[in-house]
Amino acid sequence: MDKNLPQYFGSFWQQERRKSLAIPLIIILVTAVLLVILKLLQPEPPVKAKEEKSWKVQTHRLIDGAKRPQLQMYGSVESPYTATITSIIDADVVSLEVNEGEIVDSGQVLILLDDTDARLALEERKSSVAELEALIMSEKNRYTYDLAALELEKSLVALAERKLAREEKTSKSNLTSQASFDTQKEALNNQKLALNSRQLSVADHPARLAQLEARLSRNRALLEQAEIDLARATVTAPFDGIILETMVSPGERVRPSEALLEMYATDRIELRAQLPQKFISIVKRFLTQRQTFQATVKTDTGERVATLDRISGSIGSDDHGVDALFIMDRHAADTLTIGDTLEVTLELPALEGVFSVPVSSIYGTDRIYRVDNDRLVAVKVEKLGNQYRDGKQLILVRSDRLKTGDEIITTQLPLAVNGLKVEVRNQKTTDSEISQQISGERP
Repeated sequence: MDKNLPQYFGSFWQQERRKSLAIPLIIILVTAVLLVILKLLQPEPPVKAKEEKSWKVQTHRLIDGAKRPQLQMYGSVESPYTATITSIIDADVVSLEVNEGEIVDSGQVLILLDDTDARLALEERKSSVAELEALIMSEKNRYTYDLAALELEKSLVALAERKLAREEKTSKSNLTSQASFDTQKEALNNQKLALNSRQLSVADHPARLAQLEARLSRNRALLEQAEIDLARATVTAPFDGIILETMVSPGERVRPSEALLEMYATDRIELRAQLPQKFISIVKRFLTQRQTFQATVKTDTGERVATLDRISGSIGSDDHGVDALFIMDRHAADTLTIGDTLEVTLELPALEGVFSVPVSSIYGTDRIYRVDNDRLVAVKVEKLGNQYRDGKQLILVRSDRLKTGDEIITTQLPLAVNGLKVEVRNQKTTDSEISQQISGERP
């Protein structure tokens, strides 16, 4: 090495050190060289094989067997026996014996009306009936007398005819005067007139008697009506029920057909709910076969059982279905209020070969995923109805690709596709839940 090299660098340094960019450039150059050396000397890391991601899911095990689809609706409480009690007579209200919301028995007094006018009308009708009964008796007596008098009249006519015949013979022999003959002739004519009058009286007897009896029947009907009007001054309950509304107060004047109060029968309470159009045909068919449909009704006092009695004959104005009418038992009716809206769950006829799956199992509209060897398999299903257990909704499905024991995922995965790897992480199931799954029935 040249001995003058240090002197050369020293002189170069003395010349360049005062320049502003010399030192930074040297630092950068040295740093870059060191980085390259370190990069070249770094050992190569071992290559790790990429592992496929596994998605954690929960599953539902399918249990085959007959299952009843359930239809959830909302029904309004009503009574077909809702009566508006009206006044029959024109009278004053004496007292109101019941109040709104009160439970009454059949025949119980509801309202008392003033019966003074009704009693006077009743006495008048009684008098008319008594008068006509007396007239009928008189007519019958008269008829008996006329029959007896008729025989006398006939004998008197015969006697007058014989006298006239004798008078006529003597008149021809000039033994009597013409005046005597005329007198006998006049007497015969008068007797015949009396006989005709008596015969007319006898002949008119049936007509006169029928007229009097008709008047008597009419007045007896009016008498009966007057007795009914008097009885209706005391307004009573036509059936066991609850008072909905009172419309009068003591001291008011009411007229015929004026509303007094409104009540409904407690032994005939119904729920009116709308049955969707797609279920009409099956319900009609089974009702025709005299099969019973049971429904569960949620009330404030707990669940009650109702029976589907009938469905209406026409589709409602909204074109969504027909009204289904459910009958409630008497004990349930005592706890319900007209106009209440209650949740009704109707049990439809059982279906065979179907499976119940949670709502979360459904992807799209008709697809579920079965777990097969830790991989997802998409299955297209036919939805046949719903079931409701402990406030949760289940879907009844059917597919030829499903069988008892299949595990269906209930976790909603954002990228669920055929072949996706999953890891089942189910919660522990109690014995009672296992028994419930095997039975496939509602708890």
